[in-house]
Amino acid sequence: MQHLSLTSPAGVFLSLDAVLILLTAFACLGSKLFDRYLTYYGLQSVLLAAAAATAAVVTGDNALWVLASLTLCLKGIAIPLAARRLLVSRLQLQRDAGIALGLSTSLILGAGLCAFAYLVIGPQNLAHGLISRSIIPLSTAVLLLGALMMVVRRHMVAQLIGWLIMENGVFLGAITLTASFPFIVEAGIFFDVIAGFLIMLAMTTGIAERISAASLAPPRREPS
Repeated sequence: MQHLSLTSPAGVFLSLDAVLILLTAFACLGSKLFDRYLTYYGLQSVLLAAAAATAAVVTGDNALWVLASLTLCLKGIAIPLAARRLLVSRLQLQRDAGIALGLSTSLILGAGLCAFAYLVIGPQNLAHGLISRSIIPLSTAVLLLGALMMVVRRHMVAQLIGWLIMENGVFLGAITLTASFPFIVEAGIFFDVIAGFLIMLAMTTGIAERISAASLAPPRREPS
């Protein structure tokens, strides 16, 4: 999207959308409830689908319409609903107790990472007037917040959400630089992430069910 102006209506919408995506990453980092993890991730993916659709309108690239539709249907709706039904309703995962740092400390570190993203990939280092000047630092900050969530959370599900947030940050930057980031590359990353999510979700379910079965099993009696 080399030709998209930062001050155009589409550019303003994409900038606002990217800010909201960053805020949902902060919301995940500042929460302890699994249900909210999934809600914020789903909302972030819907916002990402809106960004991809805006890019498709501006560039006329049909491949971006495909990615926008897949992002909305799979990442925005299907994954959060399926994960909530399995993890929250079936396995009764409520509060994430495996947190290495306090929420306030995590949010302060997150703010520091956002500042670091702007220092390293700041608007002053990008071409004046282009949308990448606004989006790339934000997408880098989202990626770093996802990585931080993977570090400060010890539960596998929370780390998985952090990994998916990282992929959303990569996707946000990719649709901004769509002229130099081919569709086949982004589609490959997209489906790799979906496959990885399904594999890790299956592993999480299996481990949780085994722990539950072991805790309900009657104790063995030692022979006298």
